Amino acid sequence: MVIKNRMKVLGFAMLVVAALVGVGGVGVLFFAPERVDDIQRSVTAMGSEYTLPKTPSLVDHGPEETRVLTTFSKVFVNIAKQTRPALVYIRTRRTVAASRQRLPFPEDFFFPFQQPGSGRERDVQEGAGSGFLVDLDKGYVITNNHVVDSSEDIRVKTFDDREFKARLVGREASVDVAVLQLTDFNGRGLAQVGFGDSNNVEVGDWVVALGAPFSLPQTLTMGVISAVGRGNVVGNGALEDFIQTDAAINPGNSGGPLLNLEGQVVGVNTAIASNTGSSAGIGFAVPSNMVRLAAEMLINEGRVTRGFLGVEGRDFKELPDEVLANLKVDTTNSGTLIINIVKESPAEKAGLRTYDVIATLGGVPVTSFAQLRAKLAFTKPGTAIELGIVREGKPLTVTVTIGAFDDGRLRAGREGNDSENESDGNGVLEAFGILAAPLNPALREELGVRATKGAILTDVDEESEAALAGLRRGDVIVEINRAAVTGPSDVKNALEKAQQAGRDVLFLVERGGRDQLILYRQR
Repeated sequence: MVIKNRMKVLGFAMLVVAALVGVGGVGVLFFAPERVDDIQRSVTAMGSEYTLPKTPSLVDHGPEETRVLTTFSKVFVNIAKQTRPALVYIRTRRTVAASRQRLPFPEDFFFPFQQPGSGRERDVQEGAGSGFLVDLDKGYVITNNHVVDSSEDIRVKTFDDREFKARLVGREASVDVAVLQLTDFNGRGLAQVGFGDSNNVEVGDWVVALGAPFSLPQTLTMGVISAVGRGNVVGNGALEDFIQTDAAINPGNSGGPLLNLEGQVVGVNTAIASNTGSSAGIGFAVPSNMVRLAAEMLINEGRVTRGFLGVEGRDFKELPDEVLANLKVDTTNSGTLIINIVKESPAEKAGLRTYDVIATLGGVPVTSFAQLRAKLAFTKPGTAIELGIVREGKPLTVTVTIGAFDDGRLRAGREGNDSENESDGNGVLEAFGILAAPLNPALREELGVRATKGAILTDVDEESEAALAGLRRGDVIVEINRAAVTGPSDVKNALEKAQQAGRDVLFLVERGGRDQLILYRQR
């Protein structure tokens, strides 16, 4: 009986389906009879027994090679899974003067996100960039200074698409680092990343760059370290000791982390070298050691206190071979030549001299003055550090206690003295563009000059060869080509000899209480 009832229900259901199909079929014929053939062909295809052939892989690495490559690939997969929850996307807004004309090229070396002007007196400019969480409890985010500079409103979107308002804790333009703190923040489901030691980074190391290129959040690119200690990239007073990488870095990657294979931050992506504004395989990151110290200072003190040695240097490539030979400099070794020393600076107190070559800092080779300057700037004031120097071709070790950077004192040290003095009116000196007078005790006391002998420049023609070389009124010429100068006649004789021999002239001058090397190249 139950079976008969089930059969009746089944039969009724089949009739209903048949009726519906029939109605549908009529509808098709009535409204679109031309589609009947298409339907028939589709049904035929669905019922076909043809399937695409199974073709074995044409590439055979061998089981061992495939296993190694798969394992290597999984390294990057794991980095992505574990670190991307720490990556954030940053959007900023600020009010600016309305732009009258949209330039066809970027105005900023870094990554501009400028919107076209509206013709009004004030416009709202929007920006975008990347950052990363370093403290889930406090809600601290590290990014680039240029991402948030002058911003009036900062919004941060996390890995899980939550958005938080952020306040600026502090920023330091010289290293392009800023610290944000998220308000009403809850770090559930997110991650924080830690810092690796950027001093251990080597050319050839694999790295991963995270960020939001072209406003595409949560993007990962990979590459290798192309160079370290890269300077003379940005200029404008920046402290440059960049890590260079070929991992793709594009507009929007600014502020994102550069990670090693252990998922540690070894740099913060900052800039690119490109003719198009897009990645050309040459990206630059601020080393993690500089970033970490800057961030901690900004959080603890609200500003960055930079270390100070009190020297200015010149790299070997900037000096002619003749001058280097005269100074007994071995250019096969690393280092930078001291060209001046600030009065009463840590360098002067430690006994450093003009013409010394700083070869190592704390046992690490010095590759350029830009690198030395950057590393010194992020050495904590009061730290005693060993400098390996070369003096007259002989290696020495000098221990110096790093001081605190004082920009006002440094500017004052750079200013020449403008006091007028008598000139001997010598024709050779006038042809060179200078007037000079003997340095006497009265002038020394009046001008506060340290040198006991020399020739003081009482005038320098602004359009002369001397001015072009960098000489200024008030400079005291102490040496020329390593020979002592006792007065204007020594300057005259040295210039005559150099002109006859076609030699470059290396001046050692005292300016503002410190020594400085000035090179004049014969044309």
